[in-house]
Amino acid sequence: MKRKYIANLVIASVFISLFMSSCLDDFLEKPAGGAVTVDTIFHTKNQAQYAVASMYQSGMQNLYVYNAGGLGHSNSCARPGIITDEVYLESNVTWIAQNVGVGAYYSGTMTSGNTPDIPGYGAHYRGIRRANLVLKNIDMVIDADQAWIDDVKGQALFIRALQHFELFRYYGGIPIVTDVLGEGELKLPRRSVKTVVSTIVKWCDEAAVLLPSSRSATEYGKVTKLAALALKARVLLYAASPMYNTPSGMTSEIIRFGDDRDSVLCYPDYDVNRWKLAADAAKAVIDNAGAAGVSIYNTSTPETTGDTYATIGDYESVWNVYANEEMILQCTEFNSNDWGNKIWALTNQSRSGCGAAGLGSWGPMNNVPVEFAMLYEKRDGSNWSVEPGDQGDDLAAFIEGLDLDPRFYQSIAYGGMQYNSSYGKLQFYKGADGFSDGKLGGNDQDPHGFAMEAYKFAPRIENAARQHFSWPVFRLAEFYLSYAEALNEFEGPTTKAYDALNVTRDRAGMPEKSNLSQEEFRAAVHNERTVELAFENHRYNDLLRWMQADEVINDRSFYGFKTVAKDAGDGTALHAWTVSVFSKRFFPDKYYYLPFSNAEVSKNYLGDREAWDGQNPGW
Repeated sequence: MKRKYIANLVIASVFISLFMSSCLDDFLEKPAGGAVTVDTIFHTKNQAQYAVASMYQSGMQNLYVYNAGGLGHSNSCARPGIITDEVYLESNVTWIAQNVGVGAYYSGTMTSGNTPDIPGYGAHYRGIRRANLVLKNIDMVIDADQAWIDDVKGQALFIRALQHFELFRYYGGIPIVTDVLGEGELKLPRRSVKTVVSTIVKWCDEAAVLLPSSRSATEYGKVTKLAALALKARVLLYAASPMYNTPSGMTSEIIRFGDDRDSVLCYPDYDVNRWKLAADAAKAVIDNAGAAGVSIYNTSTPETTGDTYATIGDYESVWNVYANEEMILQCTEFNSNDWGNKIWALTNQSRSGCGAAGLGSWGPMNNVPVEFAMLYEKRDGSNWSVEPGDQGDDLAAFIEGLDLDPRFYQSIAYGGMQYNSSYGKLQFYKGADGFSDGKLGGNDQDPHGFAMEAYKFAPRIENAARQHFSWPVFRLAEFYLSYAEALNEFEGPTTKAYDALNVTRDRAGMPEKSNLSQEEFRAAVHNERTVELAFENHRYNDLLRWMQADEVINDRSFYGFKTVAKDAGDGTALHAWTVSVFSKRFFPDKYYYLPFSNAEVSKNYLGDREAWDGQNPGW
């Protein structure tokens, strides 16, 4: 039986109210002077909770990446999915795309002074600073026992490690900060990939010792031992991957300096044992999941048949059933009645602030390219394809007739789809045949009738309050796939690797994989990871670490299903479709490592302070 959700578990009394303290925020950002001091904040547990809450506010990753200005209607917010094959935003129509500079990224003309602030460089170091502040001062609390202090230290170590990793996966080696630096004091050189990885892993190990295996309902959203193990596993998977652990035959395929500065981009040589470390770390997550009350969400319900908690498929339940058992750590920040107001401007999710009607509120914005849709297999495990110029009279009938992996229908919306009982069928067509334009929205939407888009985190379920969604930071499925990937790279497609790969396929009702070569298994696990973790902030970095971004994105046209209304003969309109081009994209080699902004390079000592300013190659 599905758990609907656990109400009011967002650490409400401890966390959400604490975020309101502007005097604390001022203190945390400007420690010198003022009535609020280190001594007053870290005097009692009650006061110290303000600092802990602020640390989470700045340091907890969520599905969105936003700029240093924080939440709200930020014109600078961006998310990595918009610059991959997952999602297409029309750069000269959608206002969000215009404001984050997507057009320059798509065209390959991005510069260090004109780049989407995907990693939020300053925001991440703000989170690091707040974690360091807690680590440095938490022992001062006079009414706390050692167990409570150790727990808080574990949380702070995790937040510091997470924020360093978030920077690492976009820039490569970055400055490691372990002290409470003042504003503008980040005058530290970049560290090698080896040092950054080993440091983050060390912090994860230390945090795992201090953190509890599980949390009570009132503390849901705080990190646990399993979360620390999960971060360690993700870091080691990245470190083992070709972008950083580059086989000799692939060294010419990625940009490098060609001298000792390459230490901030990769390891000096390839070592297959890094895959063994990654496999062991992923297995540790799987083995410790039970003690944390974590397991794969599987009620043997692969398909969605309605728009209630009782009728959605298991895959769709993972992000709709709040506090479900698959979540190792979820961001609880947006679980409030103000959900829509906070995140409506943040890109690469389909709809927010639109109530139970969900996608019916606006027109298509986050179009899914046909190329990405074709990564979803048919239900029998076979592939499908369309070609540019292919046409049909009824898009919904065509897509439903393909009988695709059930995860497709639980992640991607299309014109003519029965969305929910409140809205009915989605109408994304251009007007024709006596019909006016469908729901194409205003000037911030794609007006051309492209009729397939991501809706994975839109409120299709009748949950008008929109406050009980699971926003995953880590969920268990990721680590079965990481284990399968790492095992295959280390020793080939063993039985253990197949078992791990097929966990998510079994849940989805897809046929198991078997009898594959190492290369075929690699392709299979890459594809399974792409489908299972679609729109969860993995695709961009997966393409990078696999060194496939140039192959998938560079100098390539992307297509969509462009639709116009066609009279069905009963007074309703079908979506007549043509496979039409969105745009052409480019991915220069230098894109593998994002540039530090000109401002960051000029005010910090990121390089050797002499011949090199610390900027990544090509910028």
